[in-house]
Amino acid sequence: MRLGEIAHIVGQSTHERSPRGADPLSETLRDEADNLMLLCAQGHTEIDAKATQDVFTVTWLRGLKQEHEDRIKHVTGMSPSRATTVVRMMGPVHGKAVELSRQTAASAVTARHRFPLFLESYSRHGVEIDLRRTPGEEGTASGDPLSAGAASRSYYRQAAQVIDEVIRHQLRPGVERGSVQHVSVFGFARLPLLVYLGSRLDDTVPTDVYQRHRSEQSWVWPTETGPGTEFAVRADGGELVGGEAVVILNVSGRITPHEVPTELAALRCYEISPANAATCPDILRQHASLRHLEDTLRDFLARLETEAKTLRRVHVLPAIPMSAAVALGRVHHPQVHPQLVIYERLAGSYVPTLEVGQTTS
Repeated sequence: MRLGEIAHIVGQSTHERSPRGADPLSETLRDEADNLMLLCAQGHTEIDAKATQDVFTVTWLRGLKQEHEDRIKHVTGMSPSRATTVVRMMGPVHGKAVELSRQTAASAVTARHRFPLFLESYSRHGVEIDLRRTPGEEGTASGDPLSAGAASRSYYRQAAQVIDEVIRHQLRPGVERGSVQHVSVFGFARLPLLVYLGSRLDDTVPTDVYQRHRSEQSWVWPTETGPGTEFAVRADGGELVGGEAVVILNVSGRITPHEVPTELAALRCYEISPANAATCPDILRQHASLRHLEDTLRDFLARLETEAKTLRRVHVLPAIPMSAAVALGRVHHPQVHPQLVIYERLAGSYVPTLEVGQTTS
Protein backbone atom coordinates (compact mmCIF):
# COMPACT_ATOMS: atom_id res chain seq x y z
CA MET A 1 0.00 0.00 0.00
CA ARG A 2 1.43 3.34 -1.07
CA LEU A 3 1.49 5.83 1.80
CA GLY A 4 3.50 8.68 0.27
CA GLU A 5 3.39 10.66 -2.98
CA ILE A 6 5.98 12.84 -4.66
CA ALA A 7 4.67 16.40 -4.93
CA HIS A 8 6.15 19.33 -6.86
CA ILE A 9 6.60 22.69 -5.16
CA VAL A 10 6.69 24.48 -8.50
CA GLY A 11 4.43 22.61 -10.92
CA GLN A 12 6.12 20.13 -13.26
CA SER A 13 5.15 22.18 -16.32
CA THR A 14 4.31 25.78 -17.15
CA HIS A 15 0.79 24.83 -18.22
CA GLU A 16 -1.91 26.92 -16.55
CA ARG A 17 -3.36 23.81 -14.91
CA SER A 18 -0.03 22.92 -13.32
CA PRO A 19 -0.11 24.09 -9.66
CA ARG A 20 2.27 27.01 -9.14
CA GLY A 21 3.58 26.32 -12.67
CA ALA A 22 3.87 30.02 -13.51
CA ASP A 23 6.90 30.33 -11.23
CA PRO A 24 10.05 31.33 -13.20
CA LEU A 25 11.94 28.18 -12.06
CA SER A 26 13.54 26.52 -15.10
CA GLU A 27 11.66 23.46 -16.35
CA THR A 28 14.93 21.51 -16.30
CA LEU A 29 15.06 21.92 -12.49
CA ARG A 30 11.44 21.05 -11.70
CA ASP A 31 12.06 17.34 -11.23
CA GLU A 32 15.16 17.89 -9.06
CA ALA A 33 15.06 17.00 -5.33
CA ASP A 34 15.06 20.66 -4.27
CA ASN A 35 11.64 21.08 -5.89
CA LEU A 36 10.08 17.89 -4.56
CA MET A 37 8.27 17.01 -1.35
CA LEU A 38 6.99 13.71 0.06
CA LEU A 39 3.35 14.06 1.10
CA CYS A 40 0.40 11.83 1.93
CA ALA A 41 -2.28 11.62 -0.78
CA GLN A 42 -4.65 13.93 1.09
CA GLY A 43 -1.95 16.55 1.66
CA HIS A 44 -0.91 16.36 -1.99
CA THR A 45 -4.48 16.98 -3.13
CA GLU A 46 -4.90 19.85 -0.66
CA ILE A 47 -1.81 21.85 -1.67
CA ASP A 48 -2.56 21.42 -5.37
CA ALA A 49 -6.23 22.43 -5.14
CA LYS A 50 -6.97 25.62 -7.07
CA ALA A 51 -8.76 27.17 -4.11
CA THR A 52 -5.67 26.94 -1.89
CA GLN A 53 -3.03 28.28 -4.31
CA ASP A 54 -2.88 31.64 -2.51
CA VAL A 55 -2.24 29.81 0.81
CA PHE A 56 0.23 27.12 -0.24
CA THR A 57 2.58 29.39 -2.13
CA VAL A 58 6.01 28.44 -3.50
CA THR A 59 7.70 30.47 -0.75
CA TRP A 60 5.64 28.83 2.01
CA LEU A 61 6.22 25.29 0.70
CA ARG A 62 9.97 25.84 0.32
CA GLY A 63 10.12 27.14 3.88
CA LEU A 64 8.19 24.12 5.16
CA LYS A 65 10.51 21.73 3.30
CA GLN A 66 13.62 23.50 4.63
CA GLU A 67 12.32 23.48 8.21
CA HIS A 68 11.58 19.75 8.03
CA GLU A 69 14.95 18.89 6.48
CA ASP A 70 16.78 20.96 9.11
CA ARG A 71 14.93 19.15 11.91
CA ILE A 72 15.66 15.69 10.48
CA LYS A 73 19.31 16.59 9.92
CA HIS A 74 19.55 17.82 13.50
CA VAL A 75 17.95 14.71 15.05
CA THR A 76 19.69 12.09 12.89
CA GLY A 77 23.03 13.83 13.31
CA MET A 78 23.03 13.14 17.05
CA SER A 79 25.05 10.19 18.27
CA PRO A 80 23.73 7.85 21.01
CA SER A 81 25.94 9.72 23.47
CA ARG A 82 23.67 12.75 23.03
CA ALA A 83 20.66 10.92 24.46
CA THR A 84 19.20 12.22 27.71
CA THR A 85 16.55 10.89 30.07
CA VAL A 86 13.95 13.57 30.78
CA VAL A 87 12.68 13.99 34.35
CA ARG A 88 9.74 16.35 34.86
CA MET A 89 8.36 17.39 38.25
CA MET A 90 5.19 19.46 38.39
CA GLY A 91 3.60 20.84 41.52
CA PRO A 92 1.40 23.78 42.49
CA VAL A 93 2.86 26.98 43.90
CA HIS A 94 0.19 28.96 45.75
CA GLY A 95 -2.37 26.82 43.94
CA LYS A 96 -0.99 27.46 40.45
CA ALA A 97 1.10 25.29 38.13
CA VAL A 98 2.64 25.89 34.70
CA GLU A 99 2.53 23.94 31.45
CA LEU A 100 5.32 21.38 31.36
CA SER A 101 4.41 18.82 28.72
CA ARG A 102 6.60 16.18 27.11
CA GLN A 103 6.78 18.34 23.98
CA THR A 104 7.88 21.38 25.98
CA ALA A 105 10.71 19.39 27.55
CA ALA A 106 11.66 17.77 24.24
CA SER A 107 11.93 21.16 22.53
CA ALA A 108 14.19 22.53 25.28
CA VAL A 109 16.40 19.44 25.19
CA THR A 110 16.84 19.36 21.41
CA ALA A 111 17.76 23.06 21.49
CA ARG A 112 20.82 21.95 23.49
CA HIS A 113 21.65 19.34 20.84
CA ARG A 114 20.39 16.32 22.73
CA PHE A 115 17.54 13.98 21.99
CA PRO A 116 15.08 13.03 24.73
CA LEU A 117 14.37 9.59 26.15
CA PHE A 118 11.26 9.20 28.30
CA LEU A 119 11.78 5.62 29.62
CA GLU A 120 8.43 4.39 28.32
CA SER A 121 8.80 0.96 29.95
CA TYR A 122 7.07 2.19 33.11
CA SER A 123 4.72 4.93 31.98
CA ARG A 124 3.75 6.52 28.70
CA HIS A 125 4.52 9.85 30.35
CA GLY A 126 8.13 8.92 31.08
CA VAL A 127 9.76 9.94 34.36
CA GLU A 128 7.06 12.28 35.56
CA ILE A 129 6.67 13.37 39.18
CA ASP A 130 3.18 14.80 39.44
CA LEU A 131 2.55 16.59 42.74
CA ARG A 132 -0.59 18.35 41.56
CA ARG A 133 -2.81 15.75 43.23
CA THR A 134 -0.91 15.78 46.53
CA PRO A 135 -3.29 17.32 49.08
CA GLY A 136 -2.38 20.11 51.46
CA GLU A 137 -0.49 22.67 49.37
CA GLU A 138 -3.30 25.17 49.71
CA GLY A 139 -3.01 24.97 53.50
CA THR A 140 0.38 26.68 53.37
CA ALA A 141 -1.40 29.94 52.56
CA SER A 142 -2.77 30.25 56.10
CA GLY A 143 -2.43 33.69 57.64
CA ASP A 144 -0.83 32.23 60.77
CA PRO A 145 2.87 31.26 60.35
CA LEU A 146 2.57 28.37 62.81
CA SER A 147 -0.48 26.91 61.04
CA ALA A 148 1.09 27.48 57.63
CA GLY A 149 4.32 25.83 58.79
CA ALA A 150 2.48 22.79 60.12
CA ALA A 151 0.46 22.50 56.90
CA SER A 152 3.58 22.81 54.77
CA ARG A 153 5.45 20.10 56.70
CA SER A 154 2.54 17.69 56.24
CA TYR A 155 2.33 18.53 52.54
CA TYR A 156 6.09 18.18 52.08
CA ARG A 157 6.19 14.77 53.77
CA GLN A 158 3.58 13.45 51.37
CA ALA A 159 5.19 15.09 48.34
CA ALA A 160 8.62 13.72 49.31
CA GLN A 161 7.11 10.21 49.37
CA VAL A 162 5.83 10.73 45.81
CA ILE A 163 9.30 11.84 44.70
CA ASP A 164 10.92 8.84 46.38
CA GLU A 165 8.49 6.41 44.72
CA VAL A 166 9.15 7.70 41.21
CA ILE A 167 12.92 7.85 41.66
CA ARG A 168 13.00 4.37 43.20
CA HIS A 169 10.80 2.62 40.65
CA GLN A 170 11.50 4.53 37.44
CA LEU A 171 14.79 6.40 37.38
CA ARG A 172 17.09 4.36 39.63
CA PRO A 173 16.56 1.02 37.80
CA GLY A 174 17.54 2.74 34.55
CA VAL A 175 20.70 4.10 36.15
CA GLU A 176 21.59 0.68 37.57
CA ARG A 177 21.19 -1.15 34.25
CA GLY A 178 23.09 1.56 32.35
CA SER A 179 20.24 2.82 30.18
CA VAL A 180 20.30 6.22 31.89
CA GLN A 181 23.62 7.91 31.15
CA HIS A 182 22.49 11.53 31.15
CA VAL A 183 19.54 13.27 32.80
CA SER A 184 17.67 16.48 31.95
CA VAL A 185 15.61 17.88 34.84
CA PHE A 186 12.59 20.17 34.55
CA GLY A 187 10.99 21.23 37.81
CA PHE A 188 8.20 23.59 38.80
CA ALA A 189 7.19 23.23 42.44
CA ARG A 190 7.86 24.73 45.85
CA LEU A 191 11.55 25.38 46.46
CA PRO A 192 12.04 22.89 49.34
CA LEU A 193 10.68 20.08 47.15
CA LEU A 194 13.00 21.03 44.31
CA VAL A 195 15.96 20.86 46.71
CA TYR A 196 14.71 17.45 47.81
CA LEU A 197 14.39 16.28 44.20
CA GLY A 198 17.97 17.35 43.52
CA SER A 199 19.16 15.42 46.57
CA ARG A 200 17.51 12.24 45.25
CA LEU A 201 19.25 12.40 41.87
CA ASP A 202 22.42 10.37 41.36
CA ASP A 203 25.28 12.88 41.38
CA THR A 204 27.46 10.45 39.38
CA VAL A 205 25.15 10.76 36.35
CA PRO A 206 25.79 13.88 34.20
CA THR A 207 22.76 16.14 34.60
CA ASP A 208 21.41 19.30 33.00
CA VAL A 209 18.89 21.36 34.97
CA TYR A 210 16.47 23.58 33.04
CA GLN A 211 15.01 26.90 34.10
CA ARG A 212 11.68 28.43 33.10
CA HIS A 213 12.36 31.93 31.78
CA ARG A 214 9.67 34.42 32.63
CA SER A 215 10.21 36.86 29.77
CA GLU A 216 9.83 34.20 27.05
CA GLN A 217 7.55 31.86 29.04
CA SER A 218 9.89 29.14 27.82
CA TRP A 219 12.13 26.38 29.19
CA VAL A 220 14.68 26.77 26.38
CA TRP A 221 18.01 28.13 27.57
CA PRO A 222 18.74 31.27 25.49
CA THR A 223 21.84 31.23 23.31
CA GLU A 224 24.72 32.28 25.53
CA THR A 225 26.51 35.50 24.59
CA GLY A 226 28.64 36.11 27.69
CA PRO A 227 30.39 34.51 30.64
CA GLY A 228 27.32 34.61 32.90
CA THR A 229 26.90 35.91 36.46
CA GLU A 230 29.34 34.79 39.13
CA PHE A 231 28.60 34.44 42.83
CA ALA A 232 30.43 34.99 46.11
CA VAL A 233 30.17 33.79 49.72
CA ARG A 234 30.34 36.17 52.65
CA ALA A 235 30.44 35.16 56.34
CA ASP A 236 29.60 37.36 59.32
CA GLY A 237 32.37 35.77 61.40
CA GLY A 238 30.08 34.79 64.26
CA GLU A 239 30.68 31.73 66.41
CA LEU A 240 29.12 28.34 65.76
CA VAL A 241 26.39 27.73 68.31
CA GLY A 242 25.41 24.12 68.98
CA GLY A 243 26.82 22.92 65.68
CA GLU A 244 24.39 25.00 63.62
CA ALA A 245 24.69 27.85 61.12
CA VAL A 246 22.57 29.85 58.67
CA VAL A 247 23.03 30.44 54.94
CA ILE A 248 21.01 33.09 53.13
CA LEU A 249 20.79 32.62 49.37
CA ASN A 250 20.20 36.10 47.95
CA VAL A 251 20.16 35.21 44.26
CA SER A 252 16.85 36.07 42.57
CA GLY A 253 15.66 38.21 45.48
CA ARG A 254 16.96 39.61 48.75
CA ILE A 255 16.26 38.45 52.30
CA THR A 256 17.06 41.21 54.76
CA PRO A 257 18.62 40.57 58.20
CA HIS A 258 15.41 41.46 60.04
CA GLU A 259 13.59 38.68 58.15
CA VAL A 260 15.84 36.01 59.65
CA PRO A 261 13.88 34.17 62.37
CA THR A 262 14.75 35.32 65.89
CA GLU A 263 15.82 31.83 66.97
CA LEU A 264 18.54 31.88 64.28
CA ALA A 265 19.90 35.35 65.01
CA ALA A 266 22.78 34.17 67.23
CA LEU A 267 24.09 31.63 64.69
CA ARG A 268 26.98 32.16 62.32
CA CYS A 269 25.50 33.45 59.06
CA TYR A 270 26.75 32.98 55.50
CA GLU A 271 25.37 34.83 52.48
CA ILE A 272 25.65 33.73 48.86
CA SER A 273 24.85 36.46 46.35
CA PRO A 274 25.93 37.74 42.90
CA ALA A 275 29.54 38.91 42.94
CA ASN A 276 29.14 41.89 40.62
CA ALA A 277 25.44 42.19 39.84
CA ALA A 278 22.15 42.96 41.50
CA THR A 279 19.72 40.24 42.47
CA CYS A 280 16.79 39.88 40.07
CA PRO A 281 14.23 37.21 39.10
CA ASP A 282 15.99 36.52 35.78
CA ILE A 283 19.49 36.30 37.28
CA LEU A 284 19.94 32.78 35.82
CA ARG A 285 18.94 33.72 32.31
CA GLN A 286 22.15 32.17 31.01
CA HIS A 287 23.02 28.52 31.58
CA ALA A 288 26.57 29.65 32.43
CA SER A 289 25.17 31.55 35.43
CA LEU A 290 23.59 28.39 36.80
CA ARG A 291 26.91 26.56 36.39
CA HIS A 292 28.68 29.35 38.30
CA LEU A 293 26.13 29.16 41.11
CA GLU A 294 26.42 25.37 41.30
CA ASP A 295 30.22 25.68 41.54
CA THR A 296 29.84 28.28 44.30
CA LEU A 297 27.51 25.98 46.26
CA ARG A 298 29.97 23.07 45.92
CA ASP A 299 32.84 25.25 47.09
CA PHE A 300 30.75 26.52 50.01
CA LEU A 301 29.92 23.01 51.23
CA ALA A 302 33.56 22.00 50.84
CA ARG A 303 34.53 25.07 52.87
CA LEU A 304 32.23 23.97 55.68
CA GLU A 305 34.00 20.59 55.76
CA THR A 306 37.30 22.29 56.60
CA GLU A 307 36.40 25.31 58.71
CA ALA A 308 33.34 24.02 60.57
CA LYS A 309 33.95 20.35 61.27
CA THR A 310 31.49 20.31 64.18
CA LEU A 311 28.68 21.70 62.06
CA ARG A 312 25.66 19.35 62.04
CA ARG A 313 22.86 21.48 60.61
CA VAL A 314 22.60 24.42 58.21
CA HIS A 315 19.41 26.49 58.11
CA VAL A 316 18.83 27.58 54.49
CA LEU A 317 16.80 30.70 53.69
CA PRO A 318 16.43 30.70 49.89
CA ALA A 319 15.60 33.49 47.48
CA ILE A 320 16.57 31.52 44.41
CA PRO A 321 15.20 30.42 41.02
CA MET A 322 13.77 26.92 40.81
CA SER A 323 16.71 25.50 38.85
CA ALA A 324 19.06 26.68 41.61
CA ALA A 325 17.02 24.77 44.19
CA VAL A 326 17.56 21.53 42.23
CA ALA A 327 21.27 22.35 41.92
CA LEU A 328 21.55 22.88 45.70
CA GLY A 329 20.09 19.44 46.35
CA ARG A 330 22.42 17.82 43.82
CA VAL A 331 25.64 19.22 45.29
CA HIS A 332 24.68 18.25 48.85
CA HIS A 333 26.12 14.89 50.00
CA PRO A 334 24.12 13.48 52.93
CA GLN A 335 27.04 11.40 54.25
CA VAL A 336 29.53 14.26 54.09
CA HIS A 337 27.72 17.56 54.51
CA PRO A 338 25.57 18.92 57.37
CA GLN A 339 21.84 18.44 57.22
CA LEU A 340 20.03 21.19 55.33
CA VAL A 341 16.89 22.64 56.90
CA ILE A 342 15.04 24.39 54.09
CA TYR A 343 12.91 27.39 55.06
CA GLU A 344 10.09 29.00 53.13
CA ARG A 345 8.34 32.32 53.46
CA LEU A 346 4.84 31.53 54.66
CA ALA A 347 2.34 34.06 56.01
CA GLY A 348 5.04 36.74 56.02
CA SER A 349 7.65 34.78 58.02
CA TYR A 350 10.37 32.25 57.23
CA VAL A 351 9.55 28.87 58.75
CA PRO A 352 11.36 25.49 58.51
CA THR A 353 9.58 23.10 56.17
CA LEU A 354 11.78 20.20 55.05
CA GLU A 355 15.07 18.56 56.04
CA VAL A 356 17.53 17.22 53.45
CA GLY A 357 20.11 14.73 54.68
CA GLN A 358 20.52 13.26 58.14
CA THR A 359 21.97 14.87 61.25
CA THR A 360 25.10 13.34 62.69
CA SER A 361 25.49 12.56 66.35
